[in-house]
Amino acid sequence: MAALRLSQATKIASATIKPETSICTPRLQTSSISLLPSTIWHCPQIACVENNRRQAISVHATSVKQTVPYFYSEPCTWPTAEEMQLQTHDLESVPYVDLIVAGAGPSGVVVAERVAQAGYSVCVIDVDPMAKWINNYGVWVDEFQAMGLEDCLHIVWPKAKVWLDNHGLGEQFLNRPFGRVNRPKLKRKLLSKCKENGVTFLYGKVDKASHANGSSTVSLLDGRKIMGCMVLDATGHAHKLIEYNKQFNPGFQGAYGIIAEVESHPFALDTMLFMDWRDDHLKGSPEMRAANEKTPTFLYAMPFSKNKVFLEETSLVARPAVGFEELKQRLEARLKWLGIKVNKIEEEEYCLIPMGGVLPKHPQRVVAVGGSAGMVHPSTGFMMARMLGMAPTVADAIVEQLARPADRADLAGPHRRPVSEAEAGAMSEAVWAATWPVERIQQRAFFTFGMDILLSLNLFQTREFFMAFFTLSDFHWHGFLSTRLSFTQLVGFGLALFVNASNDAKTNLLVQGLPGLFKMLLEISPTLSSDYYPGVRPVKDIKAAHDAKGASASQPRERVVQLQQQAVGK
Repeated sequence: MAALRLSQATKIASATIKPETSICTPRLQTSSISLLPSTIWHCPQIACVENNRRQAISVHATSVKQTVPYFYSEPCTWPTAEEMQLQTHDLESVPYVDLIVAGAGPSGVVVAERVAQAGYSVCVIDVDPMAKWINNYGVWVDEFQAMGLEDCLHIVWPKAKVWLDNHGLGEQFLNRPFGRVNRPKLKRKLLSKCKENGVTFLYGKVDKASHANGSSTVSLLDGRKIMGCMVLDATGHAHKLIEYNKQFNPGFQGAYGIIAEVESHPFALDTMLFMDWRDDHLKGSPEMRAANEKTPTFLYAMPFSKNKVFLEETSLVARPAVGFEELKQRLEARLKWLGIKVNKIEEEEYCLIPMGGVLPKHPQRVVAVGGSAGMVHPSTGFMMARMLGMAPTVADAIVEQLARPADRADLAGPHRRPVSEAEAGAMSEAVWAATWPVERIQQRAFFTFGMDILLSLNLFQTREFFMAFFTLSDFHWHGFLSTRLSFTQLVGFGLALFVNASNDAKTNLLVQGLPGLFKMLLEISPTLSSDYYPGVRPVKDIKAAHDAKGASASQPRERVVQLQQQAVGK
């Protein structure tokens, strides 16, 4: 779980000991990944959440029926400024653009290139758009496959494994292929699309955004300013431009990891170690063991070869966060117990991800995507697939709103921009409604409820929880981790988890869960109103009106056919 990071995630420190130097031509361990054909990475401008969910589940259900072999290829070299030749934005000649994007992480560049592809001017502001995405990204293969991005995986493990303990609970295998993202290749792919579609880049740090007369102004720390029709905050957990109207009090997922050359390791090359909750390595350290029993951490391991592996000690969620030094000490103790001798550290990762907490104020004039929009899975820390899947929806909503002033203006009229704050505010509200429709808000509230339960569990209770979780049906545990379940389906998930749990786990769920349950119901109560977004018609109402119009249009013809049939019958 901890591998699913955005580049903008809060990082206390990170050091790359040795950069990857392999070329882009892959060295294959198998002839192919043997997956389903790539689907077109496309989201409609007005997407029905329920239909999207059904489609995603259908794709997933089909994919898991196939056997996916182990696959390995060397990752690409990182793209360079000389190679990409990104277009620098000229503020003097172009002081105003249709969309300003703050942040050049995955979510920001996906939205930027898609909006630019629709014919709008887009400027991305970032200190260094070519900076490496230093965190290791792991994803379920079916999620990347559904977006046509399986070519951006450089390792695929046919299955994953969870260790609960060395006693009664033992180990469980998860027959769901898992992959590690080829970070340089994904970055090169996304930046190439930006270049092809005319996205410009302004090098610098954003400071603040202001709004007046239907336009927005983004100020940089060095004093430069750029104006635009809309502003997108894609600065990750720094959320530089968005505002909150409630206190932001998240849990934290902390992780310390290394990519290391080792003499040997005990992991099967075709199996990714998803979680290892065993604590036998702490028997000789009573203080560390007691701390781990109170705030447990687990090992997350990706074997690359017999002598190379990614190893990470992860705190699933804690408040306050488990410190990096403590995570490092626990990892060192675990590696000693496993008999893993590290010869060389190639990369070192320190990662801290806020989870849960309140959503940004919505609507507001600045729109957001990724970590800035609160898209991290509150119970798991998963984000990459969710963010990449939602970015086209956010982009299409922006395109639709940018077209509104153009539709209003005639050929002799003004440039296509809003002429008042009311008009600009309505445009932003529509984008927020697409980013966080009420169905997604309700879903997130359930996930936050799950996070609150996890925050309260000790090591033994955590083991019992995941014993029940991973023995659920694939529909339930896959759907929970991949944010595919609707709120009503999540209620069914919760009931199934309770029934599946041991008696002790049921007691824990009742004691720890009831307060959070009332909190969740209070949180979602505003979404039950039909005017949650007063200026935006719900998607289901738009669909109903469209269906009614279609039925009305077809009625005369049907009546004619009916009369003709009656005439023939006579």
